[in-house]
Amino acid sequence: LAFLFTSTAVGDDPWLVFQGEQEAGIGAGKHIVLISGDEEYRSEEALPMLAKLLSHRFGFRCTVLFAVSKDTGEVDPNTTDNIPGLQALDSADLMFVMTRFRDLPDEQMQYVDAYLQTGKPVIGIRPSVVAFRNEPDSKYAKYSSDYRGEDFQQGFGQQVLGATWIS
Repeated sequence: LAFLFTSTAVGDDPWLVFQGEQEAGIGAGKHIVLISGDEEYRSEEALPMLAKLLSHRFGFRCTVLFAVSKDTGEVDPNTTDNIPGLQALDSADLMFVMTRFRDLPDEQMQYVDAYLQTGKPVIGIRPSVVAFRNEPDSKYAKYSSDYRGEDFQQGFGQQVLGATWIS
């Protein structure tokens, strides 16, 4: 709860923003978007703590996004098809992802794709080698961990992070 009192939310938006606390820190003027969404490693707990440290000690502005239930509007790591706020990637200098088997709608995946097309850096933590499990009819099916097309084999994990889960 301490993190909620030192961060800001925009209206009823279900994400956290930690403003950089050092005007001259190495992160001053830089924006990190941290994307949580896994039901196994508790990224919804870990990433706000990391964002707080990055903002407080180094001056980065950090936006933390969560898997959110469409029914209740609450953070729910078991929700695989909704991470609101991905438009924050439009101003990101770094995408930090800790997701697992997310099947996001194209309206959300478009921001991930646009960010990746910029060539800006990505950090993926352990479950992110299988970050996405998009449906075959999705415009962004190539990011799926089970994608077998010649153009982007084994999806985001293999093609962006350099490894995928084997067994």
